[in-house]
Amino acid sequence: MTCVNLSEKYNVAVPRYTSYPSVPFWNNSIDVDKWKKVFAQQVDISNNGEGISLYIHLPFCESLCTYCGCNKKITTNHSVEEEYMQAIVKEWDLYKALMDDKPHDT
Repeated sequence: MTCVNLSEKYNVAVPRYTSYPSVPFWNNSIDVDKWKKVFAQQVDISNNGEGISLYIHLPFCESLCTYCGCNKKITTNHSVEEEYMQAIVKEWDLYKALMDDKPHDT
C-alpha cells in the first residue's frame, strides 16, 4: 500500500479518543445494576491479571496548551482545585465500594 493510499484511507473524520465509549455511542439506556455488576467483574479480571489503569483528568491549567483537546479551565487561582479534588475522591470511593478487592500495585 502506498503512502497516498494510506493517507486516503485514514483521512476520515473520527471522534477523538478521550473517553470510552466515544461520544457518538453514548445513550441514556444504561441499566445501572447491570453496569455495576459488569464493572465489578471486569475489575476482578484485570486486577487479578495485569492490574487496572486509572486516569484522572485535572482540568486546571495556568496556560493554554495548543495541543490540548480536553475540558479545561485556565486559571492561576489554585483555590478552585480543592472542591474538584474532593469530588474526585468521593467518586473514587463509589468505585471502590463496587470492587471486591483493592486494586493491586503493579
